Amino acid sequence: MIRPERQERQERPCVKTVLSSAHPDKTAATEGPASPAGPDAPKVLSVPQLKAIRGSSSASATADFKRRTDTLATDATQTLVVRVETAADPLVLWALHLELDKRDVPPCVRWPANEGDGGQLEFITFLADLLWICKRNPGHITNFRGWRGAFKHSPDSEAWHAIAHRQYIWLIKRGSLSHQCAKGLALVDGQRLDLMVLQTNSMQAERRKLQTREFEVIRVALQRHALLKPDRSKRMTPTKSAERRAKVWRVYLLSGRRQTAMAANWRLLTGETVSRQALMKTVVTVASVLRVKV
Repeated sequence: MIRPERQERQERPCVKTVLSSAHPDKTAATEGPASPAGPDAPKVLSVPQLKAIRGSSSASATADFKRRTDTLATDATQTLVVRVETAADPLVLWALHLELDKRDVPPCVRWPANEGDGGQLEFITFLADLLWICKRNPGHITNFRGWRGAFKHSPDSEAWHAIAHRQYIWLIKRGSLSHQCAKGLALVDGQRLDLMVLQTNSMQAERRKLQTREFEVIRVALQRHALLKPDRSKRMTPTKSAERRAKVWRVYLLSGRRQTAMAANWRLLTGETVSRQALMKTVVTVASVLRVKV
């Protein structure tokens, strides 16, 4: 994926309110009011609560938020993806995810996830996964009743946000968010491949191969190969050839090694339509250089 220069982080808003949560029981409906939270409850706000705070902010803060979100609909997809990683304001992060969701860009290729500090940005990132699943799987049957309302209410409703927030608050205190959430939602591996944080351990291991230090090793290896075996057509310099191969490999792994998904995601991210067969030729070359399996 082509990654424009990162934008400067904005100052994180100070959020002091402690939320309440209810036990999302497996057999009883849990769409009622939440019970008071204990002293150790995470300081994480739902989107409607964040909007209420923003609505009472100063005129300058409101104007700054408007400035950072007004151009989202016209910004390049790659620019939005980079901003997902660097956004410090949770409402800006949510606005970015909403716009990318409208463009059918799956959360898996919005990686790396923005988990920030204190859980607030992590919650918004989780919310992006849930939004993707709910919008594309109407009528989905969950394992636990506490999740069912998420597929009954519109994602832009306060009821949907209340359910998502309550479930998150309960789950993060009980082990792996990814495992517990996927189990409650009854997600199969094919659905989890499109997500950012609700993936299996093996899917997360694939992502770790793309972390900064590991990915730099890949880029160096591809650069060395391109210098030894330059493009015969001379349409690309060794540097550009290596960079393109690294980007194709990145999208391939983020797409869960699915060829059709890779081609679709490449088009969404770059605007370039390339057949999966052509992209796979590049993938095979990269795998050969790295001495790994395709």
